[in-house]
This record gives sequence, C-alpha cells and structure tokens, in this order.
Amino acid sequence: MVLKGVENRLERMFEKTFSRPFKSSLQPIEIGTRIVREVDLTRRLSSQGPISPNEIRVWLGPADAARFEGFQKSLVSELEETVRQHAVSEGFSFVGPVKVEVFIDDDIKAGNVEVKTEFVGGESQPRLISSDGRSVNIGERPVVIGRSPEVEFVINDSNVSRRHAELWRTNEGVAIRDLQSTNGTYVNGHRVSAVSLSPRDDITIGTLHLRIELA
Repeated sequence: MVLKGVENRLERMFEKTFSRPFKSSLQPIEIGTRIVREVDLTRRLSSQGPISPNEIRVWLGPADAARFEGFQKSLVSELEETVRQHAVSEGFSFVGPVKVEVFIDDDIKAGNVEVKTEFVGGESQPRLISSDGRSVNIGERPVVIGRSPEVEFVINDSNVSRRHAELWRTNEGVAIRDLQSTNGTYVNGHRVSAVSLSPRDDITIGTLHLRIELA
C-alpha cells in the first residue's frame, strides 16, 4: 500500500512536468520509484529517528539517456522533489541538501536503471514550502508571513493578517510564532501561539497549507 501511494504521487508529479510521451521501456516514474525503494533500503536510524540518504546517483543506458535529452534538468528537479516528498511522508531527516545526479553507462541495457545512495553532510538550509508550490529559505533573519507586500512570504488572502506569523531558526530546527493575527495560526489543526516544528507538521494560515524542510 505504501509503495502504491508513492507511485500515485510520482504519477501526478511527472504528469505535470513532462508533456512529451516517453515510448521507451523506461519511464520517469520508474526511475523515481527505483530511487524511493533504494532510499528505503539504505535509510539509517539515529537517536532522532530515521535518516534518509541525501545524495543519489542514477545510471541510465545510452538509449534511455538520449530519449531524455532536453529534459534532464526537469527530470533531476522532479527526482529531487520526489526524495524530499517521500522523506516528509515517512518522517525521515537529512544530513545535508538533497542532490540527484544522472550518468550514462554504456553497459546498461535499455529499460534498466542503477541507483546508489550516499549520506553526505552539509550545512542545513531549512525551507518553508507551501501547497501552491512556492518556497523560501529560512536564514538567520525570521521569515514573516502575511498579507502585506512588505513581508518575506506574502499570502493574498483576506483571512490572513498583514503580519500574521513568523518562522525562525532554533538550535533544534525551526519554530513558528503567531503575531497576534485575527484568525490564528494552526499546526496540525490546533491553534498555536508559538511552537517548534518538524517536517511532518502541517501549518495552516488562511486557506494555505505549509510545511518546513530541515535540510
């Protein structure tokens, strides 16, 4: 059931990005599914929970690589987002930024793919990601969310206050604070004043849903 859910999510993701039909035996969704399986097999356990590999190398045969010509950048971007989305859904953390690289191997037959994963440490760069596809990095300065065009993350919604809430980095990750908004800030359906966040938390401001990514 879990794998079926992953496949359904990949189908929706790749259908939005790739309008060109791929008639080869290797489809973008097959690459994504293979990566997800390898991530699950190579994840590690730590004192803070499961950790996902964050650097993934993919090898394709020459024939399949040629069919993706002109789509490589989009393919890599979607594969990286696949890893992030899967990690969020499974509660995995990362030790560094997610990176996917695609290589060509003359010994790989058409329709086949090889995947190797690694854990590569790097400076954490938390991000705020919204359900409308936008994202913003959370740096040293707090990220203010609201309706005002002067804040860092603008939500054009009459139910959102001009300065509604703010996110800031902590030693443990990221926290959110409501800025005395009229309609409130909600985390997992509960109205909050200030709370630490995990990647699995659902933040609701107005009608928009948001989440954080820690690396």
